[in-house]
Amino acid sequence: GLGYLEAALFKIDAAGNIVWKKLFSFLYSFYAQDVHQTSDGGYIMFGYASHNATSNHFYMVKTDANGDTLWTKYYGGSGQEWGYQIQQTTDHGYIMIGNTNSFGAGSSDFYVIKTDSSGLALWSKVYGGTNTDVGYSIKQTPDGGYIMAGSTESFGLGLSHFYLIKTNSSGIPAWSKAYGGNGSSNSFGYSVDVTSD
Repeated sequence: GLGYLEAALFKIDAAGNIVWKKLFSFLYSFYAQDVHQTSDGGYIMFGYASHNATSNHFYMVKTDANGDTLWTKYYGGSGQEWGYQIQQTTDHGYIMIGNTNSFGAGSSDFYVIKTDSSGLALWSKVYGGTNTDVGYSIKQTPDGGYIMAGSTESFGLGLSHFYLIKTNSSGIPAWSKAYGGNGSSNSFGYSVDVTSD
């Protein structure tokens, strides 16, 4: 090839043997960050891909149960987007998170997109302040809303803090919290989950 990065998807059986493997490319590189089996038995793969040597956008690939591509979608603005996590929602659509400098108030903000089952964007939101904020993880909550985690330099004391945001089903924030040190060290939130309580 031309030296650009392709994403690889492997199906492994219970004994650790490769059942099949597939390669996925974009115009330049495709950096796959997350994969999940979907309710139809296929797979959704998500990350960010390059249109050229200097720009990235959210990129998702939907496959069937054999790993063959059914459709692809990319999302973003005139700047840069980096996608980190995706989840299938209870309506069989998808929620994805990363960060953007195309939209929002700062040099980087949380970027969240909700789609239908075919990847059509239903809404998108940015969250953050005037400094660097990066969203890494998102989960749907039992009330139909979302909880997301990342890092913020816009809120809290001093350097990066772990940043948690809870929204309703339309992405409207219910609350947000910054957690971390005393301004002399960095804290980052890379994953979030919903507990039984």
